[in-house]
Amino acid sequence: MSQSNILLVTLWAKPEQVLASLPEDARRMVAAATALYSKDGVNHLLASLAERLLSVDTVIVYGPDLTGSGQALIEALEGRCGDWARIPCERLGELGVAVVDLRKAYGDPARLAEEVRARYRPRPPRRKVEMPLSPPRGRPGYPKPVGWGLIYDTSPYYLWIKALDYALTYGNWEGGLRASLVAQLGLWGSKPEWRGPPPARRGACPLDEIGRALSGALAEQAGACRVLSARRAGGWASADVLIRGCELVEGFPGELFAAAEAFVKASEEAGLRPGLLSFLLLDAYIPAEVLDRAAGIVEAEWRAAYSRDVYDPRGNFVLGPDGLLHYTDEGILYRALGGGREVAAREAAKLLPGHAFYLGEETAARKLLGDRYRQEEWRL
Repeated sequence: MSQSNILLVTLWAKPEQVLASLPEDARRMVAAATALYSKDGVNHLLASLAERLLSVDTVIVYGPDLTGSGQALIEALEGRCGDWARIPCERLGELGVAVVDLRKAYGDPARLAEEVRARYRPRPPRRKVEMPLSPPRGRPGYPKPVGWGLIYDTSPYYLWIKALDYALTYGNWEGGLRASLVAQLGLWGSKPEWRGPPPARRGACPLDEIGRALSGALAEQAGACRVLSARRAGGWASADVLIRGCELVEGFPGELFAAAEAFVKASEEAGLRPGLLSFLLLDAYIPAEVLDRAAGIVEAEWRAAYSRDVYDPRGNFVLGPDGLLHYTDEGILYRALGGGREVAAREAAKLLPGHAFYLGEETAARKLLGDRYRQEEWRL
């Protein structure tokens, strides 16, 4: 391609396919073509225009604008920045780059070729403009609601760490970080343990109701915390506890550990093994004044929390030549599934995040290695 004055931005369309759709003369008039998937990518593209792509004075935006990156680029080249900006917005007027919006013409290569021919006017390079990128902004709070999160662990301590980490990442800002999540503790016959002295309990939850629920005599409860249900299945006990407005840094650890101990006791008294204890944390929050403390706790512990071998109670999968085999945690063949990426994606969507990540890795390795693939052995 010649060093012309035209940059073609194809957004979510593949640049090579868009270029291939153009007649050869129009294709030779394009200096470069690039996709633009995210609004943050606008920062990098503007920096390239300012410091490197100095022959370009016209940007044509053509393609499906799935994330609003095209609109952000158009507004930036017209001198307007949004909350995505990590470049010095006051310098945008120095670029001297025009923008042509052809998003509505996507799928019409003749219209694109016509615009390329009309805008093709090679000129001497523009003056270089320093356009440094600042680090990502540290404003707390995810910009939109994301619904309920799901976390799981076999340790109450590391379940707490994961709850803090989730709220710090996806909590919405309301004088602190607020998020709703399901925190599941899998005890599976063991007693709960805490790193260091057990946390103090504030007494918000009526934990004796767990035993009543297992016996079928659950009473009506009021207040911010209540036992919703308890069940028996195959000699295992499970229970669900709802906590509204749970303070995560100092309030949740005590309630979590005390509930786990009460759950074990109630299970044993009912002749059952303690299995899964689920906490529905509705509007859980980290107060603004302890954000730094929460972040420090997570920073010190997240590697240990996420590198532990935590077995998914949903069983495991063996990837064979004929597809997926789904086994229970006791090694009983539960289902024989077909092969293909769609099957793996369907199953991964129902697993714990770590297990889904593992299944995705194995599926990709099987596709790449073909007949040489051996589950997990390829990692050695």
